[in-house]
Amino acid sequence: MSNQADDNDLDVLIHRRALSTTVVAESRSGASESLLATLDGLGFQRQGQAIYVWHELPDDMDPAEVSRTCRRAASTLLAAGYTAEMDERLIQQPQ
Repeated sequence: MSNQADDNDLDVLIHRRALSTTVVAESRSGASESLLATLDGLGFQRQGQAIYVWHELPDDMDPAEVSRTCRRAASTLLAAGYTAEMDERLIQQPQ
């Protein structure tokens, strides 16, 4: 499994997992605890498998809340000095 944040030289990449409705925030390998805690505080739930850590939004979030959360996450991460990108389709949901 490839880490897309590493592949794109980003601190965080927020996108919808392929063939799924799950929204994922992938952080680079070895991300700082402060970055991971920031994602925790933005409503993403930390997941892990061995040394690979990522965050997901709860699957039961409505599309408008997903959009608001992703917008807030992107602006918060950028303001904190992280390199972050988000799939624009995530914020084209109804507000």
